[in-house]
Amino acid sequence: MTKTYSIKIEYSPVYECIASFYAYINRKEGKNLYLDNDWRDETARRLPPSFAAGLADERWEVLHRIVLLAAQSPAKTSVEQFLDWLGAIPAGEIYERLAPWVSAIPLNLGEIRDRSLSLLSRWHEHYFAALEPQILDRLAASARRFARMAEQMEPPELVEEATNGIRIEPTDHLQQVVLAPQYHCAPTTILDFYRGIATCLYPVADAAAGPDPLRELLSLAQCLADEKRLQILRCLAEKPCTLGELQQQVSLAKSTVHHHISTLRRAGMIRAHFADSTTAIGYSLRERFLDRLPELIMTFLSSGGNGR
Repeated sequence: MTKTYSIKIEYSPVYECIASFYAYINRKEGKNLYLDNDWRDETARRLPPSFAAGLADERWEVLHRIVLLAAQSPAKTSVEQFLDWLGAIPAGEIYERLAPWVSAIPLNLGEIRDRSLSLLSRWHEHYFAALEPQILDRLAASARRFARMAEQMEPPELVEEATNGIRIEPTDHLQQVVLAPQYHCAPTTILDFYRGIATCLYPVADAAAGPDPLRELLSLAQCLADEKRLQILRCLAEKPCTLGELQQQVSLAKSTVHHHISTLRRAGMIRAHFADSTTAIGYSLRERFLDRLPELIMTFLSSGGNGR
């Protein structure tokens, strides 16, 4: 039997700074995030015009490597501390830190580091430094809560609980999962696999305003209001399936089926199973949503019109 991996749970504002920058520039993914175009437009008005204009075409493609460096950094109590550390380490040391985990490392590490350092420094100055402190406080509280839960739960179950449905399966290669909370990319999880390590920035959707049962209820209700998604749920109620098997059952294009599956997973209605890769190996029904749905309905009905 494959031995399960270890879990490293940590909170750092560095992860949130990276996640917030990614949420802003990645317009393609933006349609899946709780933070909408109003947030992006408001943020753009706070940035220097030249910086905002440059970010409109930014294709920052080193997100996961920066996250991996942050996971290894001894200096990430604050964003300023991490940026000072990142700016001071030579390209050779960056290579040494990445080499055990990353199979392909670009030769221009110094240029990539300098570019990322410049972008994150300006982003921190003009946006992240003014972030509401309660958001970071709630992220830290989430990390503490899951650290307590880790004493009683197996790592795969803990990851599934934190991510609302992502199941990282134990393999012979995977040694550790770094689990860190983030708010700006909710309800999406930022997940990547390296050699023997996975980084998982899980969503804390209520970090800004506290728990919102109405949003969770709407997410579940919208999933149930689609015939094809109901068919997918019925298929998974019978047995776990791969993407190809689900495609055969619902007779849709693979990209459309993947969209439906992603929506169901973000709502916590199904599990996506991963093994050493960011491509899911299969999906299964997460029966707990059947108990969660009536609970959310009763909470909303008894909220006196406040929505919470």
